[in-house]
Amino acid sequence: MPQRYRLTIEYDGTDFCGWQRQRCGRSVQGELETVLQALNGGEPVTLIGSGRTDAGVHSLGQVAHVDLSIPRQPETIQRALNAQTGRDIQVRGCQIVDADFHARFSARRRHYLYRICRRIAVLERRTSWQLPGELDEDCLQECAKLILGEHDFSRLCSSRTEAASKICQISDSQWIKEDIFINYKIVGNRFLHSMVRMIVGTMITIARGKGSPADLQALLDGEDGMVQVHTAPPQGLILQQVDYE
Repeated sequence: MPQRYRLTIEYDGTDFCGWQRQRCGRSVQGELETVLQALNGGEPVTLIGSGRTDAGVHSLGQVAHVDLSIPRQPETIQRALNAQTGRDIQVRGCQIVDADFHARFSARRRHYLYRICRRIAVLERRTSWQLPGELDEDCLQECAKLILGEHDFSRLCSSRTEAASKICQISDSQWIKEDIFINYKIVGNRFLHSMVRMIVGTMITIARGKGSPADLQALLDGEDGMVQVHTAPPQGLILQQVDYE
């Protein structure tokens, strides 16, 4: 009977086409599956993540599970993955879990952080949106409060979103100042394709004086707001952790 393992994975998404395996292009899932297949005696495996991060998006705590027909010690799997994948992937943990654990469907909350650097900082260019210039930070906080609670995010997600329901429950939404950064923290039960980046991009547009918090509220209410929905670049977004029962 196959043994199920839970992996906790950190990666720099800069050089990946995203989490999901692609026919052409380097993916986090694909790179890990290559090593896992070898550990499984050459038998194909499927690594299922808690969610799919876009090209250029990073992770400090992506969670995934995999079934192996050849049982291995978790430490052996972790060492092999870290030795045989690129330096931009690091498996931080590996453990045996029950067969009913599912990285995606068992997840209760996902934590994301979006980093904005308020000046041009060369060493931060791969992991932040560099955004000098005027920005109404009080307006950002007002917008962040509107995101809290249950909303239909149909107007703040990609048109490629396949989910039948676009209702998400957001339990934390706030901007945090830290030195030269102003970072957006958001925690929710689920997230849609490009949702966090579209929330951030639209809030920044409003904070630059090209809309109002009322326009964001209109989008959440399913109406046509006066603000243009903008998608923030991927490099500032980090999946921080995934919570389970």
